[in-house]
Amino acid sequence: MEQTSTYISEPTSELLNIAQISHEIRNPLTLINCTLQLLDYRYPQLKTDDLWKQLAEDVEYLKQLTLSLSDYNHCGKLSFATVDLNNLLETLISNYLPLALSQNKSLTLDIPQKLPALVCDEIKIRQALINLIKNAFEATSEKDSIEVTAHFNEKRIMIAVKDTGKGISEDQRSKIFQPFVTEKESGTGLGLSITQKIVEAHKGSIRVYSREYIGTKFILSLPIFQKQTQDRKI
Repeated sequence: MEQTSTYISEPTSELLNIAQISHEIRNPLTLINCTLQLLDYRYPQLKTDDLWKQLAEDVEYLKQLTLSLSDYNHCGKLSFATVDLNNLLETLISNYLPLALSQNKSLTLDIPQKLPALVCDEIKIRQALINLIKNAFEATSEKDSIEVTAHFNEKRIMIAVKDTGKGISEDQRSKIFQPFVTEKESGTGLGLSITQKIVEAHKGSIRVYSREYIGTKFILSLPIFQKQTQDRKI
């Protein structure tokens, strides 16, 4: 894939109190959800109304948004451990293979050599990689390919997620790591922001190379060794 432009992430600053916003949304949302369940029980015929279906979808979106806000607020809080990265990557690919088969897409993992153990927060790094793989699936069509690769040097491990999908426009590339920026109809616009914050919390970096109608490649660069300070928050 020809790589025509790149964006290197820089630390973001929060202008809003994310935790407070998430909390304020979650409380009334819980009440709304309970009311909808009660109405659904009392008036089962509502299920056939298109407006009811739309309302249910809107509530589900709000639920996902509050979860994403919570993830965004806590993604800099890390618990370090020594992680077998080979096993982590192989498990992720194995989990997504059924989806690739159902969508008639190619999903491959290419690790040319045994990777060293990585000192990181395994749950957070898994979340960052899942966000990138999910984005690749959403950006690709039937018969497209998604490839995850990894290599390392004496200090860092580089993990790339590459797809042959629709690519990202130049204008969009400059702001894809900003919170709430998305071109997806049902997206929250927080997935890549969360990924960026997780990588930066590990003292790493993330780059994106993309060309419209050719594909996209995200590269994570992570230091192999970290000072193992539990629950460090940036």
